[in-house]
This record gives sequence, structure tokens and C-alpha cells, in this order.
Amino acid sequence: MKPWLGIVRVLLPVLLAGCATQTEVQAVRADTVALERQGSTQRQTVEARVQQLSDRLTQVEHAQAATRRDLAQVTAMLDEVRIQLQRVQGALEETQHQLQQAVPAGEGVTATKLTQLDMRLRALAKQLAVAPE
Repeated sequence: MKPWLGIVRVLLPVLLAGCATQTEVQAVRADTVALERQGSTQRQTVEARVQQLSDRLTQVEHAQAATRRDLAQVTAMLDEVRIQLQRVQGALEETQHQLQQAVPAGEGVTATKLTQLDMRLRALAKQLAVAPE
């Protein structure tokens, strides 16, 4: 189709419809200006809300990163406490073995102390939620 034919099809109905009065043109312009203002106001409102949400998301991301760091530190500390507890339990078992091999003199007092020490270590392990070995 020829381009001039498309232009004629668009312009012909406009030309045949006649001219609008000055009042009608002013009314259309006023409506257009009002719609532009309303659209501008809505766009500004949406932009402000998007900025608020973006700021809030940034805050949440920072808080989440801090929580992850804190969790990593607590986990590392807990692992260290578990390692120390295992060392103490190993030393206790070694001491118990040495005492069992030692001279029976004073065995009752030493066994009582070892039992008390073992109970304290088990209570500590229970508080730390570590299974005694």
C-alpha cells in the first residue's frame, strides 16, 4: 500500500468531521494538562515508594549479613569449646587409667574424686549439648 494512501485515510475523516470550537479545544487541552499532572503525581508517588522499598531492602540485607557473621562466630566458639571439652575428657580418661594402674593405697579417695570430676564434666557436656565420649 502506498504511504500517501495511509495518510489520506487518517486525515480524511478528520477533515470531514469539521472543526472544533475554541471552547472544545480549550476543554481538551485542560483535560490533557490535568491528566499529565495526575500521571506525574502518580509517577512521583511510585518512584518514592520504590525508593523506600529499596532502602528497606538494603537495611534487611545489611542486618542479614551481620546475623550471618554473628552466627559464624558463635559456631566457631562452640566448636572450640567442644574441642576443649574433648581434650579434658581425654585427659580425665588417661588419668583414670593411670590411677587404675597405680598402687591401691588411697584408691577410695582418688576414685571418689575422679567420679566427682567425671560427673562435673558430664554435666558440662550436657549443658553444651555435646555427647561425652
